[in-house]
Amino acid sequence: MRCTSGSTGTPKGVLLSEDQLCHVAASVAAHHRLTPADRGHCCLPLFHINAEVVGLLATLRAGACLVLERKFSRGGFWPLIDERRITWINAVPAIITLLALDPAEPGARRRVRFVRSASAPLPPATLERFEAAFGIPVIETYGMTEAASMITANPLDGPRKPGSVGQPVGVELRVVLGRVQIRGPGVITAYASGGAAGAIDGEGWLDTGDLGHLDADGYLFLAGRSDDVINRGGEKIYPRDIEDFLLAQHGVLSAAVVAAPDQVLGQRPVAYVVPVSTRPARHLEQILSRACEAAFPRHKRPSEIRVVAQLPLGPTGKLARHRLRELASETGAFSC
Repeated sequence: MRCTSGSTGTPKGVLLSEDQLCHVAASVAAHHRLTPADRGHCCLPLFHINAEVVGLLATLRAGACLVLERKFSRGGFWPLIDERRITWINAVPAIITLLALDPAEPGARRRVRFVRSASAPLPPATLERFEAAFGIPVIETYGMTEAASMITANPLDGPRKPGSVGQPVGVELRVVLGRVQIRGPGVITAYASGGAAGAIDGEGWLDTGDLGHLDADGYLFLAGRSDDVINRGGEKIYPRDIEDFLLAQHGVLSAAVVAAPDQVLGQRPVAYVVPVSTRPARHLEQILSRACEAAFPRHKRPSEIRVVAQLPLGPTGKLARHRLRELASETGAFSC
């Protein structure tokens, strides 16, 4: 029995069989081209489906080696990668963002074939900043507990598309009215407990709750969760559009946009930003507000930009968006 993360709502019980876990582990090992010569690195908690299947089971399937680290250490990361002769890294966007801020000795990254990003959206600006700094390709992926982890991934060779989570791997995927649906050997056919009625149809298609589209090459681009969309007076706003823009601005380490209640419009977007440096918060707020004014129509601009020390994250580095929504509801928002 596994449980979903509950980062956007109530956790749901999920039963995954040995066959399902083995199927996905084999798909991961094949896509990542893992061999007995590989040494992976994972600092994600083993109670999470990513670390269990992508980190551990896929490694065992390939007859490879996995180095487990109890906690990510920014200062000691690259020396450990060099010392343990790591060839691939299983990471999350928060880790990739921090690593992109620090230089590394060439020897520490000489053997690393790729860094795998999962568990949360990876802003294109962060991907490009990391690859420019280290010359290591970042493979953005997408998965969920209901699919025993990986659903899509960018290819190791061939085109990797920034902003896309790649193509389906070992699973069928379709987009119906903007909603991402999946089925396959690794996908559950029923929830053990707490599952929403109608989430799985009679043909085994699971509605993931994610929104997105497929391009002409079959690459999936996610727009966010259906329950994260902000309805401002009838205008639908996707938080990721604003978040990616903010993350591309100088001085921004991380950003999140959530809905705050509005007595007239129903909802309005509020942005929370973590700065790279300790420059005065008001100064950064003003710069970002002006940038948003130039980039977005009025209805899409954040009604307020708040500089904070950190964003609330779950144990796997996934944004706890519901906690930010609670904060926005408590403090209100004002038009800028």
